[in-house]
Amino acid sequence: MQDAADTVAIADIEQQLARAWLTGDRAFIEAILAPDWAVTDAAGRRLTKQQVIDETFASADRQIESMTVDEVQVRVFGDSAVATGRTRAVGSYQGQSASVTLRFTDVLIRRNGRWQFVASHGSTVVR
Repeated sequence: MQDAADTVAIADIEQQLARAWLTGDRAFIEAILAPDWAVTDAAGRRLTKQQVIDETFASADRQIESMTVDEVQVRVFGDSAVATGRTRAVGSYQGQSASVTLRFTDVLIRRNGRWQFVASHGSTVVR
């Protein structure tokens, strides 16, 4: 059953992406995010792939110490899929400690036999 295999593969990709953000694996991040990918962040900003790459890798202001992704649910619709879940991250920004919990929605498309993110949205979980 292809949908089941795709569901497992996409859930694994979500974990791989979290590890890539944690370890600073720019090559993986650039490959898995489609050229036209954009995210709506928790502040309501729409950021392009290039803006996120620049914010992440242009300075050492943002440090991620840990990141976990859980509660991932995937729905596959042929060559497209929607994944939802929760991300918890701990780190610092400009020397100030921070922790955040987000709920995310990712839209993926299968292109040339591999899954790529084409849109994402994150909302802060308020405790």
